[in-house]
Amino acid sequence: MGCIHSRACIGQLCVTRDAEVKQSETVKTAAEIAVFSPAQSDDEGEIRDQVNQLGSTEDNEVGITRLSRVSAQFLPHDSSRTVKVPSESYELCYSFLSQRGYYPDALDKANQDSFCIHSPFGMSPNDHFFGVFDGHGEFGAQCSQFVKQKLCENLLRNSQFQTDAVEACHSAFVMTNSQLHADTIDDSMSGTTAITVLVRGRMLYIANSGDSRAVVGEKRGEDIVAVDLSTDHTPFRVDELERVKLCGARVLTLDQIEGLKDPDVQCWGTEEDDDGDPPRIWVQNGMYPGTAFTRSIGDSIAETIGVVANPEIVVLELAPNLPFIVIASDGVFEFLPSQTVVDMVAKYKDPRDACAAIVAESYRLWLQYETRTDDITVIVVHVNGLNDAALYRPTSSFAFTKPALPQVVEVSGSECPSHMRWNSRSHHARHDISRSRLRSIESSLENGQAWVPPSPAHRKTWEEEARIGRALNDHFLFRKLTDSQCHALLDYIQRVEVQAGDVVVEQGGEGECFYIVGNGEFEVFATQEEKIGEVPRVLQRYTAEKLSSFGELALMSNKPLQASVRAVTNGTLWALKREDFRGILMTEFSNLSLLKLLRSVDILSRLPILQLSHIADSLSQLSFSDGQTIVDKSEDLLGMYIIQKGVVKITCDVDSAKNVNAPSIIPPSDNHYDDITNESLSVEKTEGSYFGEWKLLGEDISPFRVVAVGDVVCSVLTREKFDAVVGPLARSSQDDQKSKDYSTSFFLESNKKLDNLSIEKVQLVDLEWRTCLYSTDCCEIGLVSLRDTENFLSLKRFSKQKVKKLGKEAQVLKEKYLMTNINPSASVP
Repeated sequence: MGCIHSRACIGQLCVTRDAEVKQSETVKTAAEIAVFSPAQSDDEGEIRDQVNQLGSTEDNEVGITRLSRVSAQFLPHDSSRTVKVPSESYELCYSFLSQRGYYPDALDKANQDSFCIHSPFGMSPNDHFFGVFDGHGEFGAQCSQFVKQKLCENLLRNSQFQTDAVEACHSAFVMTNSQLHADTIDDSMSGTTAITVLVRGRMLYIANSGDSRAVVGEKRGEDIVAVDLSTDHTPFRVDELERVKLCGARVLTLDQIEGLKDPDVQCWGTEEDDDGDPPRIWVQNGMYPGTAFTRSIGDSIAETIGVVANPEIVVLELAPNLPFIVIASDGVFEFLPSQTVVDMVAKYKDPRDACAAIVAESYRLWLQYETRTDDITVIVVHVNGLNDAALYRPTSSFAFTKPALPQVVEVSGSECPSHMRWNSRSHHARHDISRSRLRSIESSLENGQAWVPPSPAHRKTWEEEARIGRALNDHFLFRKLTDSQCHALLDYIQRVEVQAGDVVVEQGGEGECFYIVGNGEFEVFATQEEKIGEVPRVLQRYTAEKLSSFGELALMSNKPLQASVRAVTNGTLWALKREDFRGILMTEFSNLSLLKLLRSVDILSRLPILQLSHIADSLSQLSFSDGQTIVDKSEDLLGMYIIQKGVVKITCDVDSAKNVNAPSIIPPSDNHYDDITNESLSVEKTEGSYFGEWKLLGEDISPFRVVAVGDVVCSVLTREKFDAVVGPLARSSQDDQKSKDYSTSFFLESNKKLDNLSIEKVQLVDLEWRTCLYSTDCCEIGLVSLRDTENFLSLKRFSKQKVKKLGKEAQVLKEKYLMTNINPSASVP
């Protein structure tokens, strides 16, 4: 499937590949994708002249003048748009969605993503163009809008556009970059990534500069497999890492820049291991620009250290086993792997539904793992009716029966040791919670400032709850909510009574609610421009019988509405407000009530939030009826039980109640032990309390019996799941008192004092850890012995991994500064 060219970029110059492609290489598989980066003259002026040269006909200019009209960014409200490719007798059915990010500290921040769809592109009905541009920096929105317009114009104006699409795409990227530098927009620390797809008949030309992505779905038997049509330009790629280093860049994470990690040791792994601190690009003697990508358009300062606009271009021939294409910004792929995106598209016949589902799931994951969301843009293109006549050509005799294979493209003739490995498998995505999100949860636990929905304004009958529940279950936006979140939705959805003729939402206004039709009939209408002027047209009708709902995008942002909804008859709507939905999403990871309960358990109280959250995810739920025996003897106890609903009655002997590892039976503060005269006692535990924590330490209490009083629901943490998250702690409580006694004896034995000069000369290798006196969520204080002496010192040591996950780097560094500058004192260990 075509030729292979590649080039390594050094600063603004690129060195051509020496090797030429052999025309005899005709047999390729479906995903043996050709990566193009065309040759360039040493004189860049020749390229600029070439790019500025107009085509020999007026077609290019006519095509340019119609770009703004053709790419109007709206669609019919009830469907996607379909266009024909006459040369190959197939259709492209496409849709799109661009969602502004949620930034708590900048609620009015503009959407820096932009996109364009030109169908047809220029004057040929066989050419169609799709592009996604992800702006960044203070002027990122202006940069992405500028590039969206100029890139298309430069591509159409290029004299080789009709004869050599690869060369034309490359020149358009380079020329657009130069024009952005020359424009009044300040692109010194701002710019945009760009991913574009040119469809020409059967051929796809994918040009990428940055970390947005294009993916194609490939049928393999009963499965549809994701094949990436671009590779992200980030320092995670070894060839890109080496290239920018040769251009003078420092590549360090924020932890390395701040001195928390050794800057001389590469501390990052792969993209899927990224916890929100990826490797970034810095100048040699400064703390800027800090870009996490290695190619973009604009970013003039970053360009001096190798962040170039030169695109990598992939050429692919469409075939019947490639049913759809997805083009999206990294707001989608940050947490969604390519395969997951493809699986979501495969579930929907209409690409508009697929776009909405992808954006909703991306938005949900951003709020789960971060305190904000990125701008999110996606275009989905279905390829319909493509016949298989071309499969019988000798150049591709078995191209679509053989699975995708990786292809290696070696670059020669360059000072840069760039070996770009093309891998057709889909990329992974982040799955670690960010430090800012952990800090937010910790703050909510400490200050009690968690989001709390308002009190339910309307009670509902069970029939109404059932109808609303069915509507929610059928909607893509709510399918992955937990049971508790669904219950919250049912509680806080409010009833809205409307009269015939009332306008529920108005075109051009800002929506703030998602609506489910309870009863009545509603119509969707929009005012559209026609030759006779503005004409209102009815686009769709909603009824309760169809479980109709509308306004889902209002739950994510307050962008202007594209249509109005009017009541045809008197009726009832059920409304969910945006702030309530967002608050429910934010509790997906941080179930604060459960986390608070877990933290109240003595043996769990010192665990960091991340481990407590993993424990909360590991809980299983059990239900019991009134009078049912939950535990008959200690051996039947599965682990620690948390009472979510109801009351339980615990019966055990007095000695068990006094066990130091079983404080949940009777808290020590109650001091009822002296009043107990019988051999056994009974205690009732209510909702929100727990028992069985001693099981996590490997202990048994006998005799021990638990019975349900009324209907009871318990969440259970087994020892196996506890050990999997935290590690075995069976001896921790038993060793605690021994440690205190041991430490006291050490102090008594060590009567010799060290002068300050001697302490300053002590090295870490001279110390031997003896025992832990006290521990916190990220550090421990213990006794160490000084080698070859009888002296003991106190030492505080921190776990770097835990400090990083808890986001306490600044706190630790401040403590270090304080301790190293404080005067010696008897009160300071």
